[in-house]
Amino acid sequence: MYIPMPPSISIIIPACNEEKYIEKTLHSLEQQQFRDFEVIVVANGCTDQTEEVVKQNTNLQLCLLSLPQPNVSVARNAGALKAQGKILLFLDADTQLTPDTLHSITQQFTAGYAVAGTKVLPDIRHWNYTSFTRLKNIYLSLHLYPGCSGALICTKDDFHSVGGYDPTLKVREHYYLSRKLTHRGKYKCLNTKVITSMRRYQRWGMGKALFFWMKQWLQGPFSGLKNTEYEKIR
Repeated sequence: MYIPMPPSISIIIPACNEEKYIEKTLHSLEQQQFRDFEVIVVANGCTDQTEEVVKQNTNLQLCLLSLPQPNVSVARNAGALKAQGKILLFLDADTQLTPDTLHSITQQFTAGYAVAGTKVLPDIRHWNYTSFTRLKNIYLSLHLYPGCSGALICTKDDFHSVGGYDPTLKVREHYYLSRKLTHRGKYKCLNTKVITSMRRYQRWGMGKALFFWMKQWLQGPFSGLKNTEYEKIR
């Protein structure tokens, strides 16, 4: 009996009411140069047409999971349990990959690294968003902060060995997972870029958004446990 080989990369996309964004994200996956991947979309607590949009895509090796309650960390953990790939890519539903991203992961995420992020481009080409993302790329490249820009990469073995995402965290869950993973290997900012939505900065304004993240950073290790305005628009 023929048993198909598992894909090299499993792309896990949590999606809570992302009907306006997820189609572009899936389209960016269709354009990838590297083709040995699967896509797992976890619709968590959706009340819009997100699931219908996902079901209309027939061009990808795609699995759709549905959870009744919105919890982004629980959704990511559920996707990871379903994943067959050796490498996990946790991708936000409003973040598009550039065509070389998956190929870059296979070339740059090598032995010795336990977690990786990417550089970022804004989906709106305006000087304030462009300036902000350039600054973010600098500190990511210098490893001043082991964060991510809508895409986080690790191996499936390492992910499960550290217990995955903490389901109690509502913000900065990527950061806390990265901290756990760096006990198993180094962090790397890959030399590739993703394109992420500036919708939160549009809604709040740059000043409020930057103040929010600065406050989260200053509050230290427990800031991810608190109820915040961020969760309302996630």
